[in-house]
Amino acid sequence: MTETADLASLESREVWDLFFQICSIPHPSHHEEALAVWVLERARGRGLAASRDAAGNVIIRKPTRAGREGAPGVIIQAHLDMVPQKNSSSSHDFLKDPIRPRLDPADPAWLYATGTTLGADNGIGVAAGLALLEDPDLDHGPLELLLTVNEEDGMTGARAVSPGSLSGKYLLNFDGELEEELGVGSAGTQRLYFDFVDDAPPPPPGLTWFTLSVAGLLGGHSGGDITLGRGNSLRLLAGLLAPECGGEARLASIAGGSLPNAIPRESQALFGVPAATATAFHARVEASAREACAGLAAVEPGLCITVEPAEPPKAALCPEASSTLLTALSTMPNGLCSLLEGSPGVARLSSNLGALESRIEAASAVCPPARSAEAAGQAGVCPPKIRVSGKILVRGAFDAERDALTAEIRACLEAHSVSVTTGPFGPAWSPDPNSGLLAVAKEVWAEFQGVEVQARATHGGLECNHFKTIFPTWELLSIGPTIRFPHSPDEAVEIASVGRFMARARRLVERLATSAATTTSATAAPGVTAGSPGG
Repeated sequence: MTETADLASLESREVWDLFFQICSIPHPSHHEEALAVWVLERARGRGLAASRDAAGNVIIRKPTRAGREGAPGVIIQAHLDMVPQKNSSSSHDFLKDPIRPRLDPADPAWLYATGTTLGADNGIGVAAGLALLEDPDLDHGPLELLLTVNEEDGMTGARAVSPGSLSGKYLLNFDGELEEELGVGSAGTQRLYFDFVDDAPPPPPGLTWFTLSVAGLLGGHSGGDITLGRGNSLRLLAGLLAPECGGEARLASIAGGSLPNAIPRESQALFGVPAATATAFHARVEASAREACAGLAAVEPGLCITVEPAEPPKAALCPEASSTLLTALSTMPNGLCSLLEGSPGVARLSSNLGALESRIEAASAVCPPARSAEAAGQAGVCPPKIRVSGKILVRGAFDAERDALTAEIRACLEAHSVSVTTGPFGPAWSPDPNSGLLAVAKEVWAEFQGVEVQARATHGGLECNHFKTIFPTWELLSIGPTIRFPHSPDEAVEIASVGRFMARARRLVERLATSAATTTSATAAPGVTAGSPGG
């Protein structure tokens, strides 16, 4: 990377060296093995005790500094995986290619990647945790580093941490995204997976086929960015096509997005209409597209919706099935539902249709009863099927509200012949205003900022949600440098904030080893924003 020379004079150079090495090792969710091995070898090479648990999480321990044996234990925690998102023009292979960080010439205060997510979420957290453990001058008590796997696609690593594997009292989650804030709570989550399957016989002649594409959206984190009013490419696509399905229109394929926790930026559908109505269809969709672009112009200036001629497919859904599916996708709850009181810009309840794909499945040897008159008319012939599969992520500060929204989405989909299954869920992590850890952190941050720090809950999901369930006596805090637009190719980390974050984190670890205030949680830490989002 040619830009590393430009960063040589920055504070916390050791963090940047570690981060650039992390970027050189592919580590999307479910593929963290190479990075985990590198971390283990590095830790052991520096005389630290390092191991992996049954789930693949890495645990590193640093011996207590002489004279601090009675201090409460501190656990630093980050996750090894990153969200793999890229621009459509990028040929990047997240399983093989290194991330290529770069400075933006127009704004060199920020570090980006080249056409992909940067992985500062949570590579900076991993680098910061390693740097602290490798710091020979750190004044600390018992110190552990927990690096989890698969945070971004279900938090399976955090869920599997054994109650007896760690001995600390305080956990510092290094997955925060705003340096001047202290994270004290996060939304509960529920993942949903759905399938729509129907007959897909060869389409009749006399149809004109089009490809409808939505591109140029900003996307982003389905928790942190859901309040920004950004477009969801799948919802836009379904909304444009659903009104056209009342007659002979047919859907042959639809796809977009890749992850439930990322707002989809690009989507595409293959659609056929009777030749006699093709010109009128094209004009109506283009008019609707212009209206959609105008409505989102303030937040999505790059939105581009195109309708292009296409070749006929070998199979397509019948008009009735096309209408059923697109109506379900365009009418189910999606996006921001409500804001969290007392916490400007933070969502209280939301959902995100994050991924959709379709595929043709071979005809069964035994024909089930036909679902359409058209298929039934082909006596003795088993048509292939089209399966449309999707992923949704529901978030809520209150578990009961999240569950109610989940049930509403399920009911809407199932009413349109879409089967729904539930995936991993996470309970909400509620703020503890009486936390001794929070009280000490507020003192440390105020020393750096000169003003009282904000303690806030986030709409993003954090592994702290699961740790609080597994380790109910732990006190938890989420901190980090300033990162914008994670889960999208626009992800960037403010370079100077990394040095400031490291200085604060270092002082907090040292203060926890010496401060009597951490021996009890009896004194409330004032100023926790947004109250207590219930569990």
